[in-house]
Amino acid sequence: MTNKDLAKTILKEVGGKSNVITYSHCSTRLRFDLKDVNKVNQKTLENTEGVLSVMEVAGQTQVVLGSNVQYVYDELVSLFPLNGETAPKSENKKGFWGTALELISSLFTPLIDTLIGAGILKGLLSVLTATKLLTTDSGTYQILNAAADSLYYFLPVVIAITCSKRLKTNLFVSVTIAGALLYPNLTALYDAGKSISFLGIPVHLTAFKSSVFPIIFAIVFLSFVEKGLKKILPDQIRSRLAPFFSLLIVVPVTIIIFGPVGSFLSSTIANFYMTLYSFNKIVAGGFIGAIAQVLVVFGIHWGLFPIIFSNVEKFGYDTILAVFGPSIIAQSGAALGVYLKTKDAKLKQVASPAAIMGFFGISEPAIYGITLKYRKAFLCAIIGGGIGGAIAGGAGARAMAVAVASVPTFPAYFGTGFVGFLVGYFSAFLISAVLTYFFGFNDSMIPEEEKTAENNTPGTLELHAPVSGQIMPLSDVKDPAFSSGSLGSGFAIMPTDHNVYAPVSGTISVVFPTKHAYGITTKNNEEILIHIGIDTVKLNGQYFTSHVKQGDIVIAGDLLATVDFNKVKEAGYDPSVIVVDTSNKKSIKLLNKEDKITQNSIIAEIGAM
Repeated sequence: MTNKDLAKTILKEVGGKSNVITYSHCSTRLRFDLKDVNKVNQKTLENTEGVLSVMEVAGQTQVVLGSNVQYVYDELVSLFPLNGETAPKSENKKGFWGTALELISSLFTPLIDTLIGAGILKGLLSVLTATKLLTTDSGTYQILNAAADSLYYFLPVVIAITCSKRLKTNLFVSVTIAGALLYPNLTALYDAGKSISFLGIPVHLTAFKSSVFPIIFAIVFLSFVEKGLKKILPDQIRSRLAPFFSLLIVVPVTIIIFGPVGSFLSSTIANFYMTLYSFNKIVAGGFIGAIAQVLVVFGIHWGLFPIIFSNVEKFGYDTILAVFGPSIIAQSGAALGVYLKTKDAKLKQVASPAAIMGFFGISEPAIYGITLKYRKAFLCAIIGGGIGGAIAGGAGARAMAVAVASVPTFPAYFGTGFVGFLVGYFSAFLISAVLTYFFGFNDSMIPEEEKTAENNTPGTLELHAPVSGQIMPLSDVKDPAFSSGSLGSGFAIMPTDHNVYAPVSGTISVVFPTKHAYGITTKNNEEILIHIGIDTVKLNGQYFTSHVKQGDIVIAGDLLATVDFNKVKEAGYDPSVIVVDTSNKKSIKLLNKEDKITQNSIIAEIGAM
């Protein structure tokens, strides 16, 4: 299935365009805000090739795809671009925490790849200066450090952009507010420790660089201000005056109120975590290493990022990421254990890339493709991640920048506890692999239905009955083009009802204008023709109603057409529904020997000739 086909299928199975309020993506999953989650066909989605899992988290429908998500997202945008207009309201009540979590997630997910890139560069500079290959006063260092540090310094501006897009505020006003927080004159006053006042109100200046909470509070406040101004200001002058009033109101409130509140909140969170961490580094590291991927499963791990940024802002480093890393690679270790233990070829194909992706900081393919499916493997990964986290925590491992632990980002962890970090990281991988191999998995855990599907003869494809009725061999069809086999092998059914369904899953490649014939291209590039009646092309579509169009994605059992077969027979035409593999590369073998068949029953398979 191509990325475009997958995007079409996902959009269809989440309820279609009319059900989607907005959507976004992170490094492994598509995130949908929907009007009605009951319209989601979760079972069909989870059985779709390329989809690892589907879940409901904090009021969002999340479709887990793994590392391919960016390409599917791009196709989704081409199919259903979001034009920035105000979205319809969802009927689902998410609650305060669900809404807050969703907001935080939407703010940081677009930044993660850039954060990782900047983190790698900061780590590399740490290595170069520690090994005396660069000095901090050299021009080379100054330029590269500016590239690495700019995202963190101007983080309020970047978050203003993502927050503005999420809350539908004026983007340029939002960025201007963030710029005011970093304005050089105010920064200089803060650095000099000078006191100022605003209309006689004393102002306690705070540092806004690298801060998170003040700008989030500011843009949330701006969203309410703009809604109020929309009600008050006439349409003719609103575009000119609304930005004036927005800046006049939001900037002072942010500097006077949100700045100190955000600073206090950041310091409180950072100090609370560091107090726990200082109490017992091993216990703290083991705890985070064990539960981190449980948080990932529920999509709430992004809630840690404000704490991580607070740590970097206040202390110049963060220890959460260092003990988070072993939990990621532990999932890959469990996937490796499954790969080494199983004799199932298809499972090996899933496990091998899942084991590799963890080294690039991505655990979802292992979680949703392997470990959650075989729960003992997930438990083994939790144990491995906890032990690895405890080792890294005990060593005092830390990240000098916000960079999710992976082999490419190792330089960001260079310095205090780096050796312990490496030991914990690779220990988590090996422990999880060994535990899974001996205790966490065996082939008896594979569901019987999957064993049956996987043990089919290589190259076979099951065909479902497109209509209920009496089975006929193709040789009995009263049309030489079909009965001779010149169009390909197949079968026919004399229908007893009026609905014709897709015999296989695939893409509708052909819909004849007369609605009497349909072509479906499967993922194996088989061309399946469903021909309704003999010589019914002469009816010019009379008595036929089509329910699909060319380019649609269908699942076996989806409705293709409705036909008034009684009228077709009264008009003097044979109503036989014929299914043929026109690619003519393989033979269709009938599996059901009964005279009569029920629609959607497995009737045949396509095998090598």
